[in-house]
Amino acid sequence: MEAADKPGVSPRLYGALHCTTRENATRILRETERLLRIYGHRKITVADVADACGFSAANVYRYFSSRRAILNALAAHYLRETARAALGCAICNSHSARDRLSGFLAGLNTALTIFADREPRVSQLLADATAEQWPCYTHYDARLVRHITKILSAASASGEFRLADDAEQEARRVKAAACALVEPDVVRSCRDRYAGSTREAVSQLIADAMLSQSVSASQASRHAD
Repeated sequence: MEAADKPGVSPRLYGALHCTTRENATRILRETERLLRIYGHRKITVADVADACGFSAANVYRYFSSRRAILNALAAHYLRETARAALGCAICNSHSARDRLSGFLAGLNTALTIFADREPRVSQLLADATAEQWPCYTHYDARLVRHITKILSAASASGEFRLADDAEQEARRVKAAACALVEPDVVRSCRDRYAGSTREAVSQLIADAMLSQSVSASQASRHAD
């Protein structure tokens, strides 16, 4: 199935902000988003944004402290939508913790790959935000760890997974192992190297590793007894 046929994030979602009382802030984000798709974020200046909005640069600074702050707000939006799409995949694969974990990781990768394929300039923004550790990426990282922690905690409580460490530490290990699937900069650089089926197989391998760890721990416990 081609990326265009897969459910995932919708790049242009700022129409949903029309109810905000900060009308000028919304306008700034919309115009920056439009310029982003034409020129790429590295070439956009505050003066460009102000000119596109029809007011002065000083008015832009009333709502955003810097050019980076505007771009960070855009990137944060895209990353939130990526996590939202992945959660939807986890819910659709709710038969077991293994399936939920695999679905979540595969869903993240699908969403990021859609950006890379359909919106290369958005993908470059997310890659730079990741490589340079912008605040939006810090929140994205924490959000992913939180969601994976919930999956692992539930699996531990049900007995499906036996965790070697506390759930949050295990979640961080899972995220590190899934680097090629969930990190925007890595996904962008590797998207042409691996087919979608290969990336999905990696997510399943990681989930299987958690299950194998649990089985091994259970067997060791029985032998000890």
